[in-house]
Amino acid sequence: MPAGRIGDQLAPMSDIEPIRRGEQQCVTASQLVRHFGLWQERAAREPVYVLHRGRPRFVLTSIDVIEALCAPLAATTSDDNTALAALLDGDEAINIIFDRNGRVSIASRAARARFGEATRPGTRATGLAVAAGQMIEDAILRVAHGGIAETIEIIPDAFRTRRFRCELSPFPNGCLLRAIDQTTEQELLVARAMLLASTLSNAAAGAVCVRLSPRGYIVAPTPALSQLTGISPEALANARFVSLLTVASRVEAGEAIEAVASGEGPRRVDAELLVHGASPLPVTIGLAGTAISARIEELAVTIVRTCA
Repeated sequence: MPAGRIGDQLAPMSDIEPIRRGEQQCVTASQLVRHFGLWQERAAREPVYVLHRGRPRFVLTSIDVIEALCAPLAATTSDDNTALAALLDGDEAINIIFDRNGRVSIASRAARARFGEATRPGTRATGLAVAAGQMIEDAILRVAHGGIAETIEIIPDAFRTRRFRCELSPFPNGCLLRAIDQTTEQELLVARAMLLASTLSNAAAGAVCVRLSPRGYIVAPTPALSQLTGISPEALANARFVSLLTVASRVEAGEAIEAVASGEGPRRVDAELLVHGASPLPVTIGLAGTAISARIEELAVTIVRTCA
């Protein structure tokens, strides 16, 4: 894309023809994780579209393409800043762009929520931190003028119980600050440890935990599920969960999965589980949604054997 104002480069949204994507450019998140090397090579040649529920949601592409797209947005005109602000607001990351004088130029929606008034355009960076305000402003000026990235930790003035790691990168005519909530990272580690302990305790009590996609497909089947059903993990991978149940149990279980995936809360289903080479097993199934940013991304399922 030639350098210039973004307004000169982009047509009105209603006039833009949808991008044509071939099969070799589309990949599900699970396929991307399993074969990242292959898709990384493809992304170096042309954009790769990551699917979510069958529709493109993210794009994997090369740094050259991203820099070519973002460079024109660094212009200081009002139109360009508006376009860049909209681009940043579409991301959940905490991003703030500073000019060469160390003053806020644009802040993403996530940054405004964390730092409040300190992200108003024209505000000095000293207002971001409780005690290290001058240090972060000095670092921003060094990056803006020297072109060498830096990292600094701060405690936000608006959230004094949290610690942020700020990654400062050179940006055309300024500096880009990307903040990562380290307190959230620590909380996530604790939550993961609790989840692992809960899973192990369930297994010790005879329960089996299963992950499902919102459409009801099994994600990363565990050895415990394989042992319970008598079906190999390879055969269970990407199979519909209801296919493990007797015909009489499938309608109720399918409706429960749809309800949970739609955000209607946890569900309980009494069903019969098919067991390879044996009689169906009476079970109680508990389902709950795994919500990320208020969106159900997966379903957590617990299977408990009941008395016949």
